[in-house]
Amino acid sequence: MTASVLVLATNYDCGSYSTSTWAATLQADLIGLGHICLLLDATALCRGGLSLQDAVECVDYVVYCGHGLQDEWTALPALGNRPSIPLVDSSSVNILSGRKVYACCCWSVTGLGAAYANRFSHGEYIGYDRPFGFEKDNESEFRNVVIDSVAAFVQGDPAAKVVNDLAYEWDRLSNAFSQGKLKYRRNAIQAAYVANNNKQRIRHVP
Repeated sequence: MTASVLVLATNYDCGSYSTSTWAATLQADLIGLGHICLLLDATALCRGGLSLQDAVECVDYVVYCGHGLQDEWTALPALGNRPSIPLVDSSSVNILSGRKVYACCCWSVTGLGAAYANRFSHGEYIGYDRPFGFEKDNESEFRNVVIDSVAAFVQGDPAAKVVNDLAYEWDRLSNAFSQGKLKYRRNAIQAAYVANNNKQRIRHVP
């Protein structure tokens, strides 16, 4: 069945530059699977205005790729004395309107995820309860795990299954770097450590 997906990405530092390229690859893959997928620059929507609400109302799934704090998806980072500017936070979680959500960012199921669960008791929200990471020299391996899991979610797998499968895939990737076919890659030990952290931190709500 065809699903409609909104992918939101930021691109203002090395980390978010990488995940924004993941978002573009994800869009191409989802369209290739026969879904409708809109990719938007989250920094252009950071005031949480009508354009973001309109985009969310048109889709079944919302995917966010970028940075997050314990209570927000960060559209623009803190600079000097100016605090960060959220794309969505606990006070504006209603804008997600019960859509199925996949948040590939740090802290995405703490404050904001809890607020989503309280507001949408029958919703599905996937994310991480502490920092999410990837190892830059082996970025493609991390990207592939994320993109495949989003595709499974959009194809109809429930959040609980996606999370269980993700934990398995992060564990598989960690083992591949520590003792398997990827152990001779540059920074393999660090990559194994980061993948294992992701395994421990992936969650879903409610």
